[in-house]
Amino acid sequence: MFRVGASVWNGSQSSSNCSESADFQYSLFPVVYSLVFVLGLAGNVFVLGYFLQTKSATAPANVFLVNLATLDFLFVLTLPFRIAYHALRNDWVFGEALCKITGCLFFANLYGSSLFLACICLERYVAVVHPLRHLRLRQLRYRVGAVLVVWGVLLATVLYLALRGPLTSPFADGRTACLENFSSSSWKGRISSVSIFAAVVGFLLPLFLIGVCYPLIAWRLLATPGMQPGSRAVRRKALRTVLVVLGVFLVCFVPYHVVQLFHTLGRIGALGGCSLIRATYIARRVTMALTSLNACLDPLVYYFAAERFSWKPYWKCVCCHRSQQPPGLHALSVNKGSPKREEEAAPGSEE
Repeated sequence: MFRVGASVWNGSQSSSNCSESADFQYSLFPVVYSLVFVLGLAGNVFVLGYFLQTKSATAPANVFLVNLATLDFLFVLTLPFRIAYHALRNDWVFGEALCKITGCLFFANLYGSSLFLACICLERYVAVVHPLRHLRLRQLRYRVGAVLVVWGVLLATVLYLALRGPLTSPFADGRTACLENFSSSSWKGRISSVSIFAAVVGFLLPLFLIGVCYPLIAWRLLATPGMQPGSRAVRRKALRTVLVVLGVFLVCFVPYHVVQLFHTLGRIGALGGCSLIRATYIARRVTMALTSLNACLDPLVYYFAAERFSWKPYWKCVCCHRSQQPPGLHALSVNKGSPKREEEAAPGSEE
């Protein structure tokens, strides 16, 4: 029997001869998820509050960021259930419906975050490398269209996962598994198909876009030494944004998907079999914990990518309530006493 950890695609009943043990998971996941819940909830509530308070949620530059923060916020709300599940040594006591809800939100956050980060990176690339085209593409309707496509893909995939069968199943000792302990037929059917599709669309495609955009932005920045100061600042900001996005990908998503790919191939009997499952089992516990950290790290993306985002003025307004001036006026102020800055913005900037 497997002592399985938190994963949408975890142990298979057909692999019961591959007995592994990872008792550290019963401490690892509650600790990591508790940390992510506190930091992720505070960070994303703060960011969403900022966008609402400054009425900048519908600004073209912030559309992707608002959706990313919304996904993170919904995901961290599910973590108390996951904390209880692992603290009870992987025993789900909340019923099938809540298992499907938390599982679908986990899935949506994992791959939706990847896709929205890729959209942010691609937008920065167009702004820097093709500034004239960016003036047309920065219209709100294009970004809303991209957001609807991402949500449509996520919705179709999670519905396929949830409606094709239950996501809970009994362990041999009477505990109830959630999002794990799938049968061999489930692995060879909906689980492996969703896993592979999600890896291609929700991970490899965004990783390819980020891997291409970052060096092109860097090359454009270094190849144009005589640009105006305003244009140079805009392009350096774009470079920092893509670098932060790349960092989030490398820390949170790459390790899990590399391990997950081999684990899935082992589960369906295409590669390695039981020996491969044993080799990837413990690694999947650790990499799964790493994926949840994106809810804490994404606020760094907001700081670098949002249009004139400023933490300090809004924080002072929220905590101290000393100023009567709306925090948006502080955050949107580019340079006190310099109204000409907006007119001097370089092509391709978000101004």
